Amino acid sequence: MFLILPIKTSKRYDIASPLGAWVEQCHPLFTADQVKDDLVRLSSLRNDLTGGSICTAYSHSSAIGNRGLEDCMQYHACLLEAENRGFPLLDDAAVGATELKLSWACAFSEEEPIIRSNIRYERACVLYNVAALKSHLAASEDLATKEGRSRAKLMFGQTASTLAHLRTELMAGSSKDPAPSADLSEPTLLMCEHIQLAQGQVCVYEAATSRSSIIHGLLAKIAMAASQLYGEALSYSQDAMVKSRLPNTSKAWGAHLKTMSINFRARAEWHQSNVEKIEYKYGLEIARLQFACSCCDEALKYQSETAIWASQTGAIRTTGGGVALSRNIKQLRSAISSRKSQAEQDNKDVFREIIPAEKDLEKIAGASMMTADKLPPLADGLDPKFLERSIFPPVL
Repeated sequence: MFLILPIKTSKRYDIASPLGAWVEQCHPLFTADQVKDDLVRLSSLRNDLTGGSICTAYSHSSAIGNRGLEDCMQYHACLLEAENRGFPLLDDAAVGATELKLSWACAFSEEEPIIRSNIRYERACVLYNVAALKSHLAASEDLATKEGRSRAKLMFGQTASTLAHLRTELMAGSSKDPAPSADLSEPTLLMCEHIQLAQGQVCVYEAATSRSSIIHGLLAKIAMAASQLYGEALSYSQDAMVKSRLPNTSKAWGAHLKTMSINFRARAEWHQSNVEKIEYKYGLEIARLQFACSCCDEALKYQSETAIWASQTGAIRTTGGGVALSRNIKQLRSAISSRKSQAEQDNKDVFREIIPAEKDLEKIAGASMMTADKLPPLADGLDPKFLERSIFPPVL
């Protein structure tokens, strides 16, 4: 069950006029007449998004159907070229005086919209929406097919790369916003980024479990890496800033992330118990089965909390449903419990091995397929050099 990043929304606004006034007053190379058509193009792209395809925090399907992702990427490329041509990166008095007041709502809908008068913040909001729409596309893939798993992993990786770029290049450095909306703050972006990494790792796990030959040792490492990535996302969801400014998100998303982290810890222990069984280490097998059972029970508890918060606040949207996740965890617990009962009886009657405590078990090393060096680069369409029609006249 995958989390879908909500969308930032805005309102239609004519940015051509105030930017034209800014160019006339401040730009060292252009006159307003020289870039009039380019500014109209920027304004049209923005209004296509804010007035149509992207209208609510969860209008992903409508946006995708109306080429919202392509429009976001094209608008981002045009904004980046505007930055390259010297348009304002910080709120500017001259811009403010000509009424460039761009308002974007927090994607998690727990704060008032932030109003800014610069191109950099506008681009950050658009790039966030590129990530949100890609997260929806990735989460919508059919993991029952090899092709679907491959596409989902790739898009979760692209989403993570996009969020990392947003966090390190746009929301940091000399032109960073001093007080961004909570969804663009570092801990929230880190939470979202690690969610995408974890969900990509889940695709790797699903692919590995679909092979004709099951390698439990490898599956244990893949599942443990998924558990660790969900755990990192959980830690960011409980950051003091997130808990303060996005309390519903912190609680609802935190409960889901805790569920998924424990769920995959249980799966890692289950697969490792199969390794111990193959190696005739019955005491170790039983210890891991016992721990895996307790993990399943804890995961079901947090899954119940997720369902409560989701219904009360609407602060979480996922593919699939809580019932399906709960059923999957219960099925895993049933398989573990059945084998545990048999192994405990065999050990009592025949093997008589000492069963170690959970704290004495060797830790399972995670094997992540979603490390930074394995992630795909940013999509070409975000760069102005890939625009089908260039924007702004060449500088002579």
